[in-house]
Amino acid sequence: MKNKEMLIDAIGDADSALIPALPEKKKKKNVARRIVAVAACAALLVGGSVIIPKLRKAPGITTGGYDTTAAVTGDQPGGNDPTGAPQGLLPVAAAVYPELPQYPEEKNYSDWEDYEPAYNSWKDAVQRLHDQPKGYRDGFDAFFASTAETFLRGGETENRVYSPLSLYMALALSAEVTDGNSRRQILDLLSQEDIETLRARARSVWLANFMDDGMAKCVLATSLWLNDSIAYNKGTVDTAAENYYSSVYSGDPASADYSKALQNWLNEQTDGLLEDYVSGIRMDPLSVLTLASTVNYSGKWREKFDKNATEEGTFRTTGGDKACEFMKAQRLMTYNWGEHFASIGMELENNGQMRLILPDEGYSPADLLGDAQVLDYMTQNGVWKNNKNTLVNLSVPKFDVSSQTDLRDGLQELGVTDIFDPETSDFSPLTDDPDGIALGKAEQDARVLIDEDGCKAAALTVMMYCGSAMPEDEVDFILDRPFLFEIMSETGLPLFVGVVNAP
Repeated sequence: MKNKEMLIDAIGDADSALIPALPEKKKKKNVARRIVAVAACAALLVGGSVIIPKLRKAPGITTGGYDTTAAVTGDQPGGNDPTGAPQGLLPVAAAVYPELPQYPEEKNYSDWEDYEPAYNSWKDAVQRLHDQPKGYRDGFDAFFASTAETFLRGGETENRVYSPLSLYMALALSAEVTDGNSRRQILDLLSQEDIETLRARARSVWLANFMDDGMAKCVLATSLWLNDSIAYNKGTVDTAAENYYSSVYSGDPASADYSKALQNWLNEQTDGLLEDYVSGIRMDPLSVLTLASTVNYSGKWREKFDKNATEEGTFRTTGGDKACEFMKAQRLMTYNWGEHFASIGMELENNGQMRLILPDEGYSPADLLGDAQVLDYMTQNGVWKNNKNTLVNLSVPKFDVSSQTDLRDGLQELGVTDIFDPETSDFSPLTDDPDGIALGKAEQDARVLIDEDGCKAAALTVMMYCGSAMPEDEVDFILDRPFLFEIMSETGLPLFVGVVNAP
């Protein structure tokens, strides 16, 4: 119950039904099976989540970075260090996050004269942080288009959820620890010319999407878990810490306590939302490196749904009708359409929007994922060419969808092949003894929940390297059959995309 209560606190007065436990059928077996027959192995664990870490802040650094003076002394309150690791675990470096002023709620101020300075201070701070160099997201749209179709296709009767930003950051960090053709294949998939360009853009993506103002959250957290018996190339580790906001730890991967520390870190970042998946994660005793990256996302609808208007209805699945709760509302909003779809966007407070994309009758979500026009719409951060302001009669099912995706076949199909083969992989930036390291497991677990108050989303990617005008009309938008959804950050990057076949 503690995790659930913390998550409720994170989004205010949201309905507790927004944060149920994972269904029993979603529990997974150990996600870190031991992979043998490799002389040296590394486990890189990367993911997305829904709560920010407690990290040491360094004075005078407004855009974050890392602090190499952050070793734990063991005297922190509660036995935990500022990065969330248990007492006695020494961080080599602790991530330093930007600090934003808390969102000033108008109800807390007596009049506009008091409120205006606080609001302007908050707004200016957010704009300065999000004002990244032009072109920082170049390449991301192509990456999104190629990977979304790859990892969401199939399973016509199953729900699917995928976080492109989580995989993007995972692959970017993987590029830092590889070289030669191994790195080139990753750069090509990410549509980046070289590692320096990728590094700068990944940092800008991190900053442009950072939000932690008490009203909304969108935060990436990363950590490196080193094998204390391996000699690492310090420059590579420092680069990961400085450019990807990573905290770095060192310990014995054969120790149950070290694996438990990793689990605790992941559960803290996800606030237990993916606890059933995390409980199966174990470091291989021969691990060279474990890398964990999380994405924090939560928000409240700008216009909440009236709980009294929610009513039971029928959702038409491919396997038959299913009863579920539909949130109802009539709103003046922008209605978008394409050749085979219709869509609306539901805004979240200071945190982007959720787009709901309904295939036309006779088409399926899978059809849309292969449609260039739909992918263009999903990556466009602006006004869509086919739109009108109109009254929309909304009927949106409350849903809690989760899925597990094996990424290995898809990554190889997309051209990332060398890192799967210990004979061709190149991990020389990581260690002076890189022979035998190869990717043995790549998996993403993700979950998205919505109710009348707002939205929560979590993804955990595991990569184990072993060795308005007034309307003239109105429309109905009834999501009573399979549909797509997309959560976009405040700066327009797709954070999550999924298929709801059965809410």
